[in-house]
Amino acid sequence: MSRGCFARISIFVAIATACALAAAPVKCADQPNPFELSTTDVAILNPDSLQVIGHGHYHVTHLEGADLFEGDNDYLDGEHDSEVQRVERGANASPPILVSYQHSFFAADGAPLSIDRLDAKSGAVSCTVYSEGVPEVRESKMLVPPDTYAGSTQLMLLVGRLRQGARDITMHAFICLPGPRIVAIKVTPPSTTEKWPMYPGNLVKVELVPDLGWLSAIAGPFIPKAYGWFDPGDDFNYVGGLFDRFYRRRHLLMVKTPSAPKLAQNR
Repeated sequence: MSRGCFARISIFVAIATACALAAAPVKCADQPNPFELSTTDVAILNPDSLQVIGHGHYHVTHLEGADLFEGDNDYLDGEHDSEVQRVERGANASPPILVSYQHSFFAADGAPLSIDRLDAKSGAVSCTVYSEGVPEVRESKMLVPPDTYAGSTQLMLLVGRLRQGARDITMHAFICLPGPRIVAIKVTPPSTTEKWPMYPGNLVKVELVPDLGWLSAIAGPFIPKAYGWFDPGDDFNYVGGLFDRFYRRRHLLMVKTPSAPKLAQNR
């Protein structure tokens, strides 16, 4: 372990432990914030044929006391979607808290397909689906737990907890199924790494397991499994995932491409 790791051990015991115990060599994060995400470019593939069907770009902009997470996916058939999330930075090594989230999906001609929204402070949540240009809005107000995340901020929490050496990771996730719901998510990181043909190195593969309560028996079989791969040799940064678009459409496979710069943008 490097001298820099030991110098920070009193503050980041979990990170130092992860450096010592990981099955593959691990770099200690240069950033003092374990929840810092790198700018990431991804290829979007059909998981059955492995054909590239689109490309995505995700980055973080640092604001005064907050971070802005933005992601854009462009598909070869002309469809695209855009995600914007704002979080308030947590104290010390605690995770940031989600303030607002919006994910908008568009057809090839630019017409809206659906919009998912969450305002954590007011508790206003909505899921809007468009049919021939006419919106069907399902909305409500609910208590939003402080560990609620969606999309790229879920990855933020997973990356941070993996860097901290967590054995069990819990959070809540905002989804549209088809109306707005907040469900509990549990992730149990494996004790070993594995190879993945889509990305080099020894990787950590995790499964996001939703708890839908009494709906689990009914909806459980229809909820697709979601997986993420993280690279302990690159500070547990995200390198790929398998999930469903909209939580109800085709399976998508995302794989990190090497063109993204390492540092987040600053404003």
